[in-house]
Amino acid sequence: MYDVIVIGAGYGGVTCAAALTHEGHRVLLVDKNAQPGGKAVTVRAEGFAYELWPIAGGPADMSRFHELAVFLGRDPEEAILLPEYASEFRYKRDDGTWAVVPFSARPSRDPAAMVALPTALGASEGEVNGLMRLVGAVFSTADEALADLDEVSALDWVRGFGIGHQLESYLFMVLNLLFVVAVDRLPASEAVKTLRDFFAGGGGRYHLGGFGQLAEDAVDYVVARGGEFRPCTRVERILVEDGSVKGIETSEGTFLAPVVVSNAGVQPTVLNLAGPEVFPSAYVEKVESYEPSWAFVGIRYVLDAPVIETPMTLRFSDESWWDEARYRRAEAGEWAEDPLLFVIVPAEYDASLAPEGRQMVLAGTMCSPDPDSPMNQAAIEHVDRLVRATWPGIDDHIVRKDVYDAATVSSASRDRTVPGAGGECIGLAQIIGQCGATKPDVRSPVSGLYFTGCDAGGYGCGTHQAVDSGFNVAEIVAADRAGHSGFVSADASSAES
Repeated sequence: MYDVIVIGAGYGGVTCAAALTHEGHRVLLVDKNAQPGGKAVTVRAEGFAYELWPIAGGPADMSRFHELAVFLGRDPEEAILLPEYASEFRYKRDDGTWAVVPFSARPSRDPAAMVALPTALGASEGEVNGLMRLVGAVFSTADEALADLDEVSALDWVRGFGIGHQLESYLFMVLNLLFVVAVDRLPASEAVKTLRDFFAGGGGRYHLGGFGQLAEDAVDYVVARGGEFRPCTRVERILVEDGSVKGIETSEGTFLAPVVVSNAGVQPTVLNLAGPEVFPSAYVEKVESYEPSWAFVGIRYVLDAPVIETPMTLRFSDESWWDEARYRRAEAGEWAEDPLLFVIVPAEYDASLAPEGRQMVLAGTMCSPDPDSPMNQAAIEHVDRLVRATWPGIDDHIVRKDVYDAATVSSASRDRTVPGAGGECIGLAQIIGQCGATKPDVRSPVSGLYFTGCDAGGYGCGTHQAVDSGFNVAEIVAADRAGHSGFVSADASSAES
């Protein structure tokens, strides 16, 4: 008997579990995988430590990950890596040449540095001024005014500033990367709030020991304070009686609690784990209609020598960013010559993550979340072509290439539940109609059943949204239980029995 059971040890789940443990609740955290981290798990094999696909965090500084590190007793200055030479933006200019612009993970306060990228991309003075107006609008838009932008697309909002095609390509590429959705379907409210964090805090954060290290630290925190972590434990059923949660059935047995917090995704939780029969039909229909984010697929390269010196590389052109129409063309097989390429080299953040003289390179691009889509194979071929074009000498050092696609992502994270989904990079898509007031509620219609992670309860990109949700949902659960007179803690229940 537990106070709270948390399903899924991704960053939303581990943050929520740690925060609830801190509040004195006896927590059971279960995950189908062997170690915590979810989509951001750090794998350790053959002397390497790496993620299954390219992952770096943002905002880099002043993030909720910094709050998590402090919460767990870690020094953020030690646990969170913000290298001065964190990334390179490689942009194909109008004349076919490539601009290579280095970036620090930390934001610069130098006005000259702020215009370095626009100048390198070839923007005019008027277009740079438009970008400055856009930045000003990001910071001056009050939080209470963001709701007015819930139905405005990020594409339309950005184009209102007259920043020119080079800077549009840069911003739209960044928004694609942060949210993995079409820029003409991304709400401007979500874009503005997240860009504010990035403009203030920079981007390109990584963690000492691997990106998933803080998830492992959070599990240690839970266990050290009387909670329990059960890896390799697949949840088969969420038990519901008379409209209330009773616990879970798993591959390792039945566990009871009056509260279950699911980090397994809204659709898998409602349609599979709890079952649609325990929810109102209108709610089930809404859940079934939710759209996933796109996938991110590609290749892990094992090299016998260091080839890439930069921790993060973003390669893009005016063709690279996707709105809905461009995505549909690629889905139909009509790919642009230069799709977005995102590359992370973990050992360039933390040298201990690779054997001396060797390198692991994680490369990927956007793709359909459908594990059965032929788009997966096309995307992987484009990634390989672009990596070889960007670093011609890499061929001489490739020991092995490990391909990952939408099916790989699904098997390592959320289960396939609805047609055309499963391999989504983030979770439910942050698109108009699924954000702001229309974002799924963290409280389900079943009493005691909550959602955490990227589907509900947070904002921002990827894992930052998950951690934000984890803290927020823990606070909601604790407040709900404190106000519920029928709640009896597991310790009290054990004592009475």
